[in-house]
Amino acid sequence: MKVFAIDGYYVDDRTEFQGHAVAELDHTPEGWDDINIFYYCLSESDIQRAISSGEPVDDFIITDYTIIEQ
Repeated sequence: MKVFAIDGYYVDDRTEFQGHAVAELDHTPEGWDDINIFYYCLSESDIQRAISSGEPVDDFIITDYTIIEQ
């Protein structure tokens, strides 16, 4: 399962964040704690689509990402 680090901001107050961990599937990846995962169930193509469209994912906008675990 891939884990991504995403950068972006919250829609409501435009507070920026960097490096929030996102899991590709709906469970905590091996070697990770649930508390360290910001969001679940976003594939790389979902992330790329969100960046290119500028549309929010729940209450945040993704502006960039990197793969931190494959």
